[in-house]
Amino acid sequence: MTFSGQMKRKMNPFRFFAFLTIILSSCSGVISVKMNGVAGVVQGITFAADDGKIYVPLDEAEQRLNFRIASPHKRKTSRKLTDGTPLISLEELVDGGIKVARAEDGKSASVSHFIHGFDMVVGAKRSEVDLAEQRLRAWQGERLVMETHVSSGRNGRTPSGNFRAGPYKSRMHYSKLYDNAPMPWSVQVNGNVFIHGFSSVPDYPASHGCIRVPLNEGNPARFFYEWIDVGTPVRIRD
Repeated sequence: MTFSGQMKRKMNPFRFFAFLTIILSSCSGVISVKMNGVAGVVQGITFAADDGKIYVPLDEAEQRLNFRIASPHKRKTSRKLTDGTPLISLEELVDGGIKVARAEDGKSASVSHFIHGFDMVVGAKRSEVDLAEQRLRAWQGERLVMETHVSSGRNGRTPSGNFRAGPYKSRMHYSKLYDNAPMPWSVQVNGNVFIHGFSSVPDYPASHGCIRVPLNEGNPARFFYEWIDVGTPVRIRD
């Protein structure tokens, strides 16, 4: 009996498939990205402030890889979502012993550890301000990356419509219309209308027209500023 025949008799079908996957992967240098035999996709997250870096949620990556990243890498993860979810970059995954094969387009990668892993894809960004709900939401691909309450312009001073972020962004902007009022983490939306951080963000319209975002509660104002790219669609709906 041949070696392969002996292996088939001793292994159940899934174990034999996994064995072949490892052998073929060793020959080709590419590991089949599977989780319990089923391919998985994780939506990557990028930040305008971190050019070229791609992040994924750490806990989600560990679950799909069936592997706990070394604790030092957990402590030094440089990014978190506003709800406290730690993110880990592809570079940090490599440092933690994970194999990452990035595609030439830079927007996708195969991430694997032995027979476990996932495909990572980076989707387009978009954001939306709901004036009726006084909420700001932002997505990358299918992933909701942040949601927060806001305070828009009173008496309908915030225009509705489809806009794009920028072209102006500033870590600290001072209002030329209202006594040089500080507007940290400012993202221009339409003319003098900005999405920016503010110390007072009630759950109702209270601004002169801008969209105020909290500086506490995970600092969504800073997160939004550092995440959003100039040109990202911003929909403001009434």
